Amino acid sequence: MSNILIICDNDKNYCKKLDSYIRANLSIPFEIYGITEVERLQSFKEKGKNILLLISQAIFESTNLLGFEHILVLREKERSLEEEEADYGNKEADIRYTDKYQKSERITDNILSMCLDIPGIVVKGKRTDKGKRMKVTGFYTPTRNSDQTKGAIAYTKNLSSKERTLYLNTDPLCIHKIIRNETYEENIIDLMYFAECSEEKFGIYLKRIVKHDDGMSFVPASNSICQSRMITAKEYGRLIEQIDATGDYDNLVIDISEGVCDLFEIINLCDDLFMLLEDDYDAHLRTELFLNELKRDDNFDMNKLHRVSRIGGPEL
Repeated sequence: MSNILIICDNDKNYCKKLDSYIRANLSIPFEIYGITEVERLQSFKEKGKNILLLISQAIFESTNLLGFEHILVLREKERSLEEEEADYGNKEADIRYTDKYQKSERITDNILSMCLDIPGIVVKGKRTDKGKRMKVTGFYTPTRNSDQTKGAIAYTKNLSSKERTLYLNTDPLCIHKIIRNETYEENIIDLMYFAECSEEKFGIYLKRIVKHDDGMSFVPASNSICQSRMITAKEYGRLIEQIDATGDYDNLVIDISEGVCDLFEIINLCDDLFMLLEDDYDAHLRTELFLNELKRDDNFDMNKLHRVSRIGGPEL
């Protein structure tokens, strides 16, 4: 049974622009239809339960939509606090409202939220080329400071211009204002939960949680220090497998904090490890202690380690 997404609005240009954005940014396998003639809606009622209808408020309020079970109303009027959002006789349907004239990204977020509650819509892994897998690149330096995160972000942005790349920050005390922001409703802790408990729809959760800034895609860092420190290497490994299975990314960059649980096990999840060079004496001693420990780790291939300068960061 195919997934169907209908955009119904009297404004043909609006339908076309929203259609284009959804096709470019939402990889759930939808058949998308832009409709300006309300009469055409009737032909979709018998096509199954996996239909999500996006409809302008004006058309919604004047049309009999019995038979559609999942409706996202594009609100065109300002709503007072006392006003209730009506179902117009369609009490059995899942009807939700979102503002029509807002960023398309926010409308897409609402679509993703509704997809999570449509039982028939499942996003399974799409990576069919079994010989290829997502490359995992780690950044770790024994003397933690903001230079590591700056280097990891610069590397991610550079790589993102060539391949699909996702950035992940494990630092319980991350201070980067874009990566860790309390305005984000969900973050890496939520993604960990979905990786463990909702495998079939993990791809939808991933798309909903991932944020974008200046050409970089990233998972927001946790706002909870205690929860961040409790994430094990096994859980990170499971998360990496789930991200890889979606087929959405060619590369994952992990900004590894010294405060993580199972540090060396997490490092061993990486295909390459970048470590910033130190010119401070104490920092140099810490680095040597770390390297000696890493050499004793039978699971780690020292050929994966790359020492890079703080100036400019690693080159691709």
